[in-house]
Amino acid sequence: MQFIIDLTLFSGITASIVAAILATYLIFLWFRQENRLLTDLPLMFGIVFMAHACNQFIVLLSETGFLSTTLEVFRIRALFVGGIAIPLVGVLLHIWLPGIRRHHMRIIGLVTLYWVIVALFGPTQELIMILHMPIILIFMGGMVLTFAITWKTGRLKEVRSDLMVFSAILSLIGQLSLITLTSMGFNFVSGAVMVFATLCATLALANPWYKPELGEV
Repeated sequence: MQFIIDLTLFSGITASIVAAILATYLIFLWFRQENRLLTDLPLMFGIVFMAHACNQFIVLLSETGFLSTTLEVFRIRALFVGGIAIPLVGVLLHIWLPGIRRHHMRIIGLVTLYWVIVALFGPTQELIMILHMPIILIFMGGMVLTFAITWKTGRLKEVRSDLMVFSAILSLIGQLSLITLTSMGFNFVSGAVMVFATLCATLALANPWYKPELGEV
């Protein structure tokens, strides 16, 4: 049992560190751009991966008994999950609605305000999850559909949409298998899958195959 706990702790910490490193790398890529926008994909996914790293670390502490599973801890987790879901609003706006760019931050701000109010003042964990779930499903589903479309149409050439779709599928598998693997003592496998998904997404966003001067991948 102690071996399983130690392995879970080690793999979870490793996954969190990898996600944080990749998030920092993407934010650095965004900072190096000449024309930076707050809804640029490297920044948005950098925030997503950083929030994912923090959320995963809190989950790890709860699973190993280092942190109590109280409502207050759940509220903190909900805020970090918001850091995963809300930037996806910026991703979809950036790709599909560039014509209303001046309104992007207002829309993101309204979604953020709703998320924070629910996370801080929702009376129960169940109600908080119910009120947050529509945003998660709509925007995460929209992201998968978006990159599936751009993969087929070639609209978003600066990003490897095929790798983004693959990353999303891996993330879904990692999350869905977490409960089963945890009961079997193999939840570190789910962490490894999530790390690989994060690596694929980072490679897709950095896209070393893209040649701006030729305009093709």
